[in-house]
Amino acid sequence: MQKKQLLTQTMAFLLCTTPEATLGKLLGLCLASKVDAQNSGKSPLEFAEELLNHPETISSWISEVVDSDDRYSIEEMVALSEMNLKDPEKFMKNLLDEIKLLDTQGL
Repeated sequence: MQKKQLLTQTMAFLLCTTPEATLGKLLGLCLASKVDAQNSGKSPLEFAEELLNHPETISSWISEVVDSDDRYSIEEMVALSEMNLKDPEKFMKNLLDEIKLLDTQGL
C-alpha cells in the first residue's frame, strides 16, 4: 500500500472517533508511543495485530509498546493515565464493542 493511501485511510478512520472514546484513548497511546521495530523485534503492524487478535494481553502489550524504543515519555504516561486500566479486560471489552458499533461512514 502506498504511504499516501495509507495516510488517507488512517486519517479517515481517526475522523470517525474522538479522544474521549475508548478507541480514542488507545489511539492516544499509539500516537504517544513510537515503536522501534529493530529494538523490539516487532513492526507496528505486528503489535496492532497482536492486540486485536489477543485482547486479553493488553497489559503486557502496553508494556512492550512503551518499552519498544527504550525510553518513556511524558506523553506516554499521560495517555496511559487517561486509559483508566484498573480493569484491563473491561477496557478491551468496551473497545471491541465500540469498534463493532463504530460508524466508519463507508470506509
